[in-house]
Amino acid sequence: MAWPVSAAILVAVAAGSVQQPDDPILRPACERISVSLLAEAPQVKAADKPRFSVAVSNNTDRSVRVLDVRDGRRPDLQDSYFELFVIQGRRSVDVPMAISDPGPLSAADFLELRPGARVLFRDISYKRALQELPAGAYEAFILFWRDPVLSHTTRCRSTSARFTVQD
Repeated sequence: MAWPVSAAILVAVAAGSVQQPDDPILRPACERISVSLLAEAPQVKAADKPRFSVAVSNNTDRSVRVLDVRDGRRPDLQDSYFELFVIQGRRSVDVPMAISDPGPLSAADFLELRPGARVLFRDISYKRALQELPAGAYEAFILFWRDPVLSHTTRCRSTSARFTVQD
């Protein structure tokens, strides 16, 4: 008679009472696949959108698949694979975010990163309205999801990039 229990779990999930995964700020840093977020400029003017790049290094003994976002490829998927977060002090900054409707994936959307190799993704796109940040000092990081075939749930945290918004 497991059916009532299953129904109760379904209702709890639908009602939002089941705890969500841990806070992104507390996620573990990426290991073996090192991921660094780089601020293109340490200071930006208020109403300007900060720009970031991401460096991914493969420190394993086998090739890994990474979403290829070089030269503006797949901006519809960047928020899923390189999810950007901004914090001030120890708290996440809540800024509006546009909804993204990602298209389908194919093998051509990925690149194979060989052992010891590094790739730099310049000027990643993101849907967060960071041009609305008030003046202040901030830190940003991404949650990196390298290959959904390998793991659909595991993401790790990049290094942080510090930047300041000035009036």
